[in-house]
Amino acid sequence: MKISTKLLTSSAISVGLVVAILIGNTVVVQQIKQTVGKKSDETARTIKAALAADNALKSEILTLKDFVLFQNQNAEIETSHKEFIKALDELKISMPSKQEEISVILLRHKFLRRIATQLIEQSSSQANTVDSQLYFRSINSFNRDIKLFLDQLIQSADEERLLVEQDLENLHQVQRIISFVVVAVILMLMVGEFMLIWQPTIKSLQNLQTGTSEIAAGNFDYRLNIHTGDEIEDLAQAFNHMAVKLAKSHETLIKNTELTNMNQRLELEIAERKQAELELQIALQELQSTQAQLIQTEKMSSLGQLVAGVAHEINNPVNFIYGNVTHANEYTKELLQLIRLYQEEFPNPSPRIKSRINDMDLEFIQEDLPKILGSMTMGSQRIQQIVLSLRNFSRLDEAEMKAVDIHEGIESTLLILQNRFKAKPENPKIDIIREYGQLPLVECHAGQLNQVFLNIINNAIDALNSYNAERSQQEIDNNPSYIKISTQLLKNDRVLVRICDNGPGMTEKVKQKLFDPFFTTKPVGQGTGLGLSISYQIIVEKHSGILRCDSELGKGCEFWIEIPLHQQETPSSAIPIQAIA
Repeated sequence: MKISTKLLTSSAISVGLVVAILIGNTVVVQQIKQTVGKKSDETARTIKAALAADNALKSEILTLKDFVLFQNQNAEIETSHKEFIKALDELKISMPSKQEEISVILLRHKFLRRIATQLIEQSSSQANTVDSQLYFRSINSFNRDIKLFLDQLIQSADEERLLVEQDLENLHQVQRIISFVVVAVILMLMVGEFMLIWQPTIKSLQNLQTGTSEIAAGNFDYRLNIHTGDEIEDLAQAFNHMAVKLAKSHETLIKNTELTNMNQRLELEIAERKQAELELQIALQELQSTQAQLIQTEKMSSLGQLVAGVAHEINNPVNFIYGNVTHANEYTKELLQLIRLYQEEFPNPSPRIKSRINDMDLEFIQEDLPKILGSMTMGSQRIQQIVLSLRNFSRLDEAEMKAVDIHEGIESTLLILQNRFKAKPENPKIDIIREYGQLPLVECHAGQLNQVFLNIINNAIDALNSYNAERSQQEIDNNPSYIKISTQLLKNDRVLVRICDNGPGMTEKVKQKLFDPFFTTKPVGQGTGLGLSISYQIIVEKHSGILRCDSELGKGCEFWIEIPLHQQETPSSAIPIQAIA
């Protein structure tokens, strides 16, 4: 018999027994549920009617008492009476065994009805205090009697509800017992099926596994002896046939072992060579990156130190001049005041003094000398501003990340490159267009960010100068060169700086290699190809930002610089670049 036949037969028997038990359970439980449900509904209606009667009685009693006191609410007395009678009628139907108690309640209620009638008939006359007290005692007396019988009815209904709940619990107990029986029958069937079907099958499968292990170990003479009359016996025969073929193939396989080993060694050597080539390409890229970093670091370090040193040396004499100009200005004012005082006190000077005054043009000196001192003060302040901008640009003492004003760094960079914007015989003027937005302080490496601005603006100047060298004066006048710098605070707390020009633009091929180390489009000796590569490292790796270039040939170029407003901790893999530019 096939395994599938055995399994289907045993499964059919098992399912049949389980279905029979479940159907019997369902029929019995359904009948019990119907009986209990009917009782439950009757009990619920009884309790509802009893409670309704109790509430109606309370309402009627309160209405009667109010009527005794205030002589009103006739309609409410009638309404409460009808609700009470209706509730008692429902109790008669739902509690046939309590007809005697219900009759007593009706009898007591008739007396209350009579009191209500008397009250309504006497409503036109004013009742005295003695009558009111008599009515109150009567109403309270009948109320207690009726309430006593109603409480007994409610208690009886509640006892019936408890009996119904007990029946439900018994029903659940029967269901649990039947469930246990079903589980026990299923377990017994499963044990029987295991003993009769699965145990012999598992044993045969274990023999098959043993044979497979023997073949895997190289014992090709091993054979199976299984006679179960099912698919496993067919598998055993197929196994024995396979073992015969494997024994024949083994001899051929041994002969091909040496060739296989040679192929494996050859593949291993090819893989090793590929790995060596890959490591060599990676090492070359790291070498280029390190070389670019070292060259640019040394270059910008020297520039930063030079700028800081020059700023320091200029700052000392300027401070000396600025400080003395202040005193000279005060002294000049006092001397001029003294001269005016002499002119007032001695209006008729000697001929010699008059001649000297005319020769030196004293009136002009009195007017021009304060202007000269004022100009010297303004010049000193301007030199101080230039020195401050140079120091802000170098920021040698601010290598760590801190919150700075981006606009201040841009302006410092523009000051460094100011001479390149001016018109010269060989190059026309380049206009600087500022479109600054409202920006808060930005957490960044200020010196490194200034280096990025310097590299990009410097490249833009070179591109515009080269472009102007190829254009006529008329073309330059019609389309003057400009560099536009705009800033913006994005909604996701990121700062955007865009630097664009109206130069020649670039091809797609050039744009793809723009940030590669040592790639440059400038003639030999005019560019190292490191500026934009270092700028990319500063923005992307050091500031977790975005640096990209949008350009088309003949349509100018725009660099998009985007960095977070607040920086996270510097990643350990970031390439250290000295913040000196």
